[in-house]
Amino acid sequence: MTLRYVDTSALARCYFPDEPEHASLEKLLLQSPEPVLTSELTRVELASAVYAAGRAGRIPDPAEVWGLMETDCAPGGPVSLLRLEPDEVFGLAMQLFARFPLRALDAIHLAVAQTTAAELAGHEPIVLISRDDRQRAAAAALGMTLQ
Repeated sequence: MTLRYVDTSALARCYFPDEPEHASLEKLLLQSPEPVLTSELTRVELASAVYAAGRAGRIPDPAEVWGLMETDCAPGGPVSLLRLEPDEVFGLAMQLFARFPLRALDAIHLAVAQTTAAELAGHEPIVLISRDDRQRAAAAALGMTLQ
């Protein structure tokens, strides 16, 4: 079974109908039998995105959308949140900065995918789903499969 690690750049698009790939990502990430994993930091990023979208008038009720996100990321939901292991993850993220032009949270997501998610997958390949070009380039250079 393939494990998919999703970055916030892709997961957030599932909740905003005006985003490119909204329907296809919603189907891929929220309606698929394949496991979808992300870092617990994604909750913070999603909260920021949903309330910013509400302030911009992109969605009528941010609290309603936030509730959907919380349900989808709760135990038994289609997205599993991985606990951040700072000692392991932050060290790897710092190494990634030396090699790739990544933003902090993008590097942390890659580090979680390469550590915690890889351990859960029994070190089988993890498929990264991201819509951030720099993060995707770094993941490809690290040998990760992209979707």
